[in-house]
Amino acid sequence: MSTPLTVTVAVPVLNEARHISACLAALESQTYGDIVEILVVDGGSDDETRDLAGQVAGVRILENDERVQAAALNLAIHEAKGDVLVRVDGHCIVAPDYVERCVATLARTGAAMVGGGMTPEAEGWRAGGIAAAMRSPFGAGPARFHVGGQAGWVDTVYLGAYRVDTAKAVGGYSLEPVSEDGEFAIRMRRAGGVYYDPAIRSTYVPRRTFTSLARQFHRYGAMRAATVVRHPHSVKPRQLASPLLVVGLASPARRPLLGAYGLVVAAAAFRERRHPGVVPGLVGALPVMHLSWGAGFLLGLGRSFGSARRRTAA
Repeated sequence: MSTPLTVTVAVPVLNEARHISACLAALESQTYGDIVEILVVDGGSDDETRDLAGQVAGVRILENDERVQAAALNLAIHEAKGDVLVRVDGHCIVAPDYVERCVATLARTGAAMVGGGMTPEAEGWRAGGIAAAMRSPFGAGPARFHVGGQAGWVDTVYLGAYRVDTAKAVGGYSLEPVSEDGEFAIRMRRAGGVYYDPAIRSTYVPRRTFTSLARQFHRYGAMRAATVVRHPHSVKPRQLASPLLVVGLASPARRPLLGAYGLVVAAAAFRERRHPGVVPGLVGALPVMHLSWGAGFLLGLGRSFGSARRRTAA
């Protein structure tokens, strides 16, 4: 019999006191018996995150002096004692068999990286509406890790699990202002592929306010633009919809465009008709997500090309 793969679980955090205890409790309850350590990589929390994490057996706290998530993940890859690194976010609750299924899927498929879906859960009209928008194909897009689907090869997955040696071989996560997960997945696809398995299950708590949601998606859009500049082939036509919406609303064609967009929002609301309590929040969340992402993408594209021109001129 082959020796079981050992696992390091990495949890990058920054001010996750609200969720870290539940996150770590889920990791303590894993069915996989060869988890050798849990690394909580802290980016300078000024709440009780570190104290709460330190109360859990098997947790080692690392200092992420650079305070960005890519640096936290690179530190975890460098420090990992396990053969496989399973990434978990601090506001995420993984299923009891999460690690077991990640390891099994890596072994079965030979993929460079595997993962499952992003399942947002929240209560209340606003937070629940944001969660509904995040999991809607009209919201964050039709990627399988957002809306579900059959197991298979994909562009990217939520969180991700991979052999430590593979992550080191591709250079880890980029510290440039790109979409670190998406850009890392591009290189992992070249190293053996990225595989989605719906049996790898977890839930996470999304943003609770429209303001924080807008900041999140503006940042996502800007980072995605930088990734497109670095990997032009990675852009998908559907990813241009939000930037074109922003441009269109600033043009004389805004009225018919608003009408068409209203139909999109109505279609998304209709899909949630069995959960009427979240519909007002969803109707508010969708334009926040789309316009913030689109504006961030356009501004990020401008900054990236501007930086490229300055480097060329120098």
